[in-house]
Amino acid sequence: MNQFTIQLPAELYDAVRQRAAKQQTSPDSLVAEWVSEQLDTTEADEALAAFEGEAAAFDRLKPSLLDQFDGQYVAVYQGRVVAHGADRFDLLRQVHQTFGPVACYIDLVESGSSIRKVRVPSVWVVKP
Repeated sequence: MNQFTIQLPAELYDAVRQRAAKQQTSPDSLVAEWVSEQLDTTEADEALAAFEGEAAAFDRLKPSLLDQFDGQYVAVYQGRVVAHGADRFDLLRQVHQTFGPVACYIDLVESGSSIRKVRVPSVWVVKP
């Protein structure tokens, strides 16, 4: 394990020591756990922001998508259509094969539809 020094105000350091004592752990372990949790949260926030950006891109592109892809599913990644077809799961496989496990938005292009159905898989985080 690498060691480094973090400077904290005295009152914050005392609060960390007290919390660690209550949890019967060391201040170092407690801070390491908090930092790890924050990093996990940051990654989830970034993935959600990327997904929301792709959904917004779909909405912006929808008028032009209706001309070309009406009745088909499209996959939007980095603000553009990267795949289209009749099966959304095939599109997801195509996107992951081409770009890796990235956040993308897949939806059916159809006129008059303003209701959005979103299925989001559960996220499992494995910590060593």
